[in-house]
Amino acid sequence: MANIELFDAVIIGGGPAGSCAALRLLELGHRVALVEQYIFPRPQIGESLSAGVRNIFDYLGAGHLLNGRGYIDGLPAQVIWENARERKVELRKHGDSIMVDRGKLDYDMLQLAVSRGLVLFQPAKPETFKQEGNHWKVVIRVGNEHRELRTIFVLDSRGRSGSKLTDKIITAPPMVALYANTSRISMPASTLIEAQEDGWLWGSPLPGKGFRMMAFFAPEDLRKGNADKLFRNRISSSVLFHDGLKDLEPSVTRSCMVLNYSHNQPWDNNYIRIGEAAFTLDPLSSTGVEKAMRFSLQTVIAVNTILSAGDTEISRTFFEDHIAESMGQHLKWTSAYYQSAWPKSNNVFWKERSKVNISAQDTQTAFHQKLTLRLDKITAKKKNDAIAGGVWPVEAIDQFWYKKIRLSPQLTYVKTICVENDRLQLKDAVKHPAIDREIAYIDNLAIFPLICGIQGTETLGELIYSWSQKISFEEARNITVRLCNLGLMELS
Repeated sequence: MANIELFDAVIIGGGPAGSCAALRLLELGHRVALVEQYIFPRPQIGESLSAGVRNIFDYLGAGHLLNGRGYIDGLPAQVIWENARERKVELRKHGDSIMVDRGKLDYDMLQLAVSRGLVLFQPAKPETFKQEGNHWKVVIRVGNEHRELRTIFVLDSRGRSGSKLTDKIITAPPMVALYANTSRISMPASTLIEAQEDGWLWGSPLPGKGFRMMAFFAPEDLRKGNADKLFRNRISSSVLFHDGLKDLEPSVTRSCMVLNYSHNQPWDNNYIRIGEAAFTLDPLSSTGVEKAMRFSLQTVIAVNTILSAGDTEISRTFFEDHIAESMGQHLKWTSAYYQSAWPKSNNVFWKERSKVNISAQDTQTAFHQKLTLRLDKITAKKKNDAIAGGVWPVEAIDQFWYKKIRLSPQLTYVKTICVENDRLQLKDAVKHPAIDREIAYIDNLAIFPLICGIQGTETLGELIYSWSQKISFEEARNITVRLCNLGLMELS
């Protein structure tokens, strides 16, 4: 075996989550290696990227990778969802979403990381992982040669295939996706989404001359016939997609299983799962790549905190809380969106996906319990303690200028984890039953120093004037309104 090579982090898998983590870790000055099994560019679905990826690419200094490759942006959407019985087509804007060639984009991201100092092993396959003291020993095979890598962190970004089914907390009933390409000539220059009686269809133009069509349905429907016949039946019965049949590619319809889950132990002794190795989202939102990259950036903050300051407990808590929060909010949104579809509870497919319900396990991990508690909190009906029963506009503050203002008696002070200078730190924060989480900052202003001195004898105007000695008058007015609308302050 060759000489041992030392790294701060070894990333397994070169998709968007892995490359994103590599780029950010390198920028923070860490020594990083990445192990990718396949040669790039390789075929890869998941071409529809939500608008938020642009900010992430710009943040990484990689915005230019979204230009000059013939990618498609600014597509409108034609949607049949709530009103299919009337065959009503809704026109919606998708903002700055973009259709890319994932094979090219993944290749470009990885090469950019190499140009910035990434040590890349490709094609290479990880064979063993063994923890020895504070380090991991990772043995990889490159051709006929074995290499030994020593690292403080392993970031597993191998996607859906990186873990066993028994390690996954299932968050929704599985689906099958059948997909094929047709010509763009016969299809509209739009993203298409259509709810059918027992499933739904998605489609969009691709860079080049193709148009991707995908059908999502329950796995048991495959028993009704072969995949190609089932796919064609779904397309032929569609309002938006049926014109694509005449130019459908002659190749066999491709398929993939769609399983929504979270890993039951995403952080295990500095072996950290990121991207789709950590959790997957329902394809209905088209935010999978954005969420994977955004979560990678959050993971890097946790890793950098340990490498810089050694605070493991804060880092792991931050990491797990962000997964639980992201999963909970997404499950709440998707269940509501499935519930809004026109078939509603008339079909098992829609009825099952209209509920938020995660799978139980014989032995629950600490993270499984944390995710369950988070879902219970998010799905519970929250009491709205906001002042005046609604939301103040800033302009309305003048009518309450001489009224007494006080802190809500339900407000408590706590410590919460915040990001400062690419590290995690505990900060003073406030907590209230009407809000989902602790708050330390609003509009980059620390809350605790402002409100800890409120006596309850001040008028609203006096409080704003007092705060304007520390911050601008406009900021004082705005933050007062925000705190009242959150229920943290109230008129007395």
